[in-house]
Formats: sequence, structure tokens, C-alpha cells
Amino acid sequence: MFYETFCALCAPMHVERITMNNLPRVITLFESNPDYFLCVQSHPVDADECKADITMLPPGKTLADKTYVLVSDEHGDLAVIDFVEKYPDEMTGYLGFLIVSGSRHGYGVGTMLLSMIEQAASTCGLSRLELGCYETNESGMAFWKKSGFSSIRTSKQTTDGVVYTIVSMEKDI
Repeated sequence: MFYETFCALCAPMHVERITMNNLPRVITLFESNPDYFLCVQSHPVDADECKADITMLPPGKTLADKTYVLVSDEHGDLAVIDFVEKYPDEMTGYLGFLIVSGSRHGYGVGTMLLSMIEQAASTCGLSRLELGCYETNESGMAFWKKSGFSSIRTSKQTTDGVVYTIVSMEKDI
């Protein structure tokens, strides 16, 4: 239900599920954000990681719960969004990704899409959003705080032999 609601809110932008067919465009969008990926891993994004993201799910969830999409407009690809309904509980939506094309940073695209995500989630009966942001992602942390998210806990994740702190954040919608 989230996917359909989100698509309707995004018109006239184009929203398409991420598949092997459009994965090269996703990789290009990710590559336009080298600063983000330097904050979260010690190697550039690669096709295998992007391919794995298509089916990556939290415990107890199915692909029917996941909205993993590429959003574009008449100027090109805007963003990649990964959203899981009713996780970690029945009233929460989990935002795994909201990555805006590097060429579109600073134009309000992230804020606009987050507003649409919130509206779609609320329409689907969710009352809260949760996400995890790498502590090293200073611009991301600033964006989420400015958008009304607050920290609820931290955890550690090891990637490429480096231990990163993940700040879990939430927002009531």
C-alpha cells in the first residue's frame, strides 16, 4: 500500500521499483554521492552491494513490505528510497535509504521527498518513522535533525574492518 500511495503523491515525477534493469542508473546515482559512501565504508559502492539491496530485508519482513525505488523527473534521476512498512513495529515505517543525486543536493529535493514519504506512511496508518544514520555522516545527521528526527539509541557496525557508530533516529508523523 505504501508504494502505491507514494507513487500517487510523487506525480508528475516517475517512481519505479529498482530491478536488475535499472540498477546501472542506481549505481550512477550512488556514485554521484562519494562523500556519503566515504562516511560509511572504505571502498566505492559496487554493483554487488546494490544488487543485494534489492532483496535485503530486516528480520520478519518480506519483499511485499519493502519499497525500494528510483525517483526521477524530466531532468533525470533524483533519488533512491528504501522503505519498509511496519518495522520495527506495526506503527512504524523504517527508512533504509533516502539518497539524493549529488547534482540535486541543496535544492530541497530531500526535504520534498521526505515530506511525501511521511504523508504516504501516515495515509497507510503508520504514526512513526525510524532510520539509522552513520555518526560519521555529518551532513546526513544535520538533515535528519533539521527534519525533526531525534536520536533514540546507538549501535556498532563493522564494515571493511572499520567499526562505525549508527545513530538510530525517530520521528512521529
